[in-house]
Amino acid sequence: MLFHKLVQTPVELVPKDELADAVYASVKLEGLLGDGRIVQAEADPASDPSTKGRLSASNSAFPNTDTNRSTNTSTDTNKSTDTNTSTDTNINAHVAIGLDANTSHSGLTGPSNPNAGYPTHTVARSYNNKTDVAAKDTAQEPGAAKDTAPKWRLRTLLAGAHQGWVRCVAVDPVSNAWFATGSADASVKVWDWAGSVRATISGHILGVRALAISPRYAYMFSGSEDKSVRCWDLERTSSPAGCQVRTYHGHVGGVYALALHPELDVLFSAGRDGAVRVWDMRTRAAVMVLTGHRGDVTSLAAQVADPQVCSAGMDGTVRLWDLRSQKTHLTLTQHARGVRALAMHPHESTMATADANGIKQWVLPGGELLAQFGGLAANNGSPDPAGNIVNTLAINPASNELVAGHADGALRFYDYESGARTFTARSVPAQGADRTTIYAASFDMSGSRLVTAESDKAVKIWAPDVQDI
Repeated sequence: MLFHKLVQTPVELVPKDELADAVYASVKLEGLLGDGRIVQAEADPASDPSTKGRLSASNSAFPNTDTNRSTNTSTDTNKSTDTNTSTDTNINAHVAIGLDANTSHSGLTGPSNPNAGYPTHTVARSYNNKTDVAAKDTAQEPGAAKDTAPKWRLRTLLAGAHQGWVRCVAVDPVSNAWFATGSADASVKVWDWAGSVRATISGHILGVRALAISPRYAYMFSGSEDKSVRCWDLERTSSPAGCQVRTYHGHVGGVYALALHPELDVLFSAGRDGAVRVWDMRTRAAVMVLTGHRGDVTSLAAQVADPQVCSAGMDGTVRLWDLRSQKTHLTLTQHARGVRALAMHPHESTMATADANGIKQWVLPGGELLAQFGGLAANNGSPDPAGNIVNTLAINPASNELVAGHADGALRFYDYESGARTFTARSVPAQGADRTTIYAASFDMSGSRLVTAESDKAVKIWAPDVQDI
């Protein structure tokens, strides 16, 4: 069986096993060259002129601004894990794959490299991978805060943003000039940071539960209770013909989580049916189906290095997947309750997961338990009230803060390295609602704004107090 190579230039047909080789990238980063070839990039391919392709696009929805998506950004990542078992893992990569370097898309201007100048945080904490209880308890007294931590305040309330619960949010990873929200009213809305609606996208017949925005193309993906995943062309949001360009069918339940591979045109989706589906983003072909969860899959995260995709589920497990064997590489079972949230650190080889009993940090790729805080740890071993269920986690790319969004409307901020709670904010229900639940949260690329999606049908934008910065 043949699959279309996922490139902008004329399509080359390649055997399925070659496409699989592209999907199964490990520490040797694999990517697509502009002429349709697959290479293993152990060095810096930016010097190779054959990597230069271009995505041209017209600008209909967002006038008077640049229209091309920035994707050829060079990154230099050093990830190290130090353990007391003398294991030292260093992952070094400098990769520039894809399209022209100094472009953005959809007329939403911003820096061609929004990650420029961000600090790189390394894992320099000790842990013992010989026992499940080796993680340090890093929680302080409830409400404890560091004097130097900024206090986040509500800056913009978009009351009545949707006609139903707002279930998901995603920030444009390139221009940082806009974000999108999905709702139980089956719509997706695109907003600028001033709170103006730039586009309203309809097509789903049931609530939208997940969003993912491509850093490489002018595409946004949405997952819905209607069991479908849809691809939207952001250059065509004002077109009479609509901007839906693809629909991915295969799930037998609602789609609750989406993730995009950072370097390949591969889409991951998961949801109520417990399966993680891997899609060829361009052809809609189902590359593989990853099974193992025994309940809803609530969260997904993807990265270039192994494990390339991680999933969290209501069965209380976190799974690290081996795409080469199409099986679970490692199952993390230390959570006692359903895991609703997962976030990979943008600069170090760790991730955080959360259930109603607290937050856990893990070292990748080995899955060692690094730390645990909040929940049981902050309440002397007693379970948190039901309202303290963590629905979402987000990591600030600039300040190394972790924020947890709770079912009781609380936003709890933690220092990612120490686990100390630095600040707690409470979301006040919008007019007409007697309570609110935080379903999703995302920092912008500068780390200076946080947007939350909530059950009071509102979207809220938070920022630190100026006096605290």
